[in-house]
Amino acid sequence: MINQKEFYFVRHGQTDHNLSPDKVKGGDIDLNATGREQAKRLAPLIAELPLQSICCSSLQRALQTKELLAPGASHLEFEDLGECTVQIWHEMTSLDRAAWSKVATDFLERVRRGVNAALEEPGPVLIVAHGGVHMAICHWMGIEDHEWMIDNCQPVHFLLDDAMGWKARLLS
Repeated sequence: MINQKEFYFVRHGQTDHNLSPDKVKGGDIDLNATGREQAKRLAPLIAELPLQSICCSSLQRALQTKELLAPGASHLEFEDLGECTVQIWHEMTSLDRAAWSKVATDFLERVRRGVNAALEEPGPVLIVAHGGVHMAICHWMGIEDHEWMIDNCQPVHFLLDDAMGWKARLLS
């Protein structure tokens, strides 16, 4: 389960890897010029949010996005918010959830730990991470009325409804 606490999520800005049709290169890659511009354009919206804490993946593209969204603001880094492998991404986007491998379910568990650790910080919290992390969050929360695959630099507000069920709302 995910701690029942409202938070915001932003997927990192665009990288050259995101544009590659074969997605063979992964790892710790930087934002490209479009990704830097996406984050700069989103910064005014992020500045208006009632954030108390910022938590990030420890990968460069997430850290660079955070710095462009909230220059100089302190943040915490969580390795458990890191991206999945290309293999896991393809599995999570092409197979029925019941068919996910142990490697994919281990990734889901890692993200759950990372999100819960982030949500122990004073909130509302902003989490800056990756597309696979967003998919894992949606999985854990049982989100059905929200697209699990989001664009680069897409902000999402995760909140509880009156029945204490999770809702995801795109911000723009």
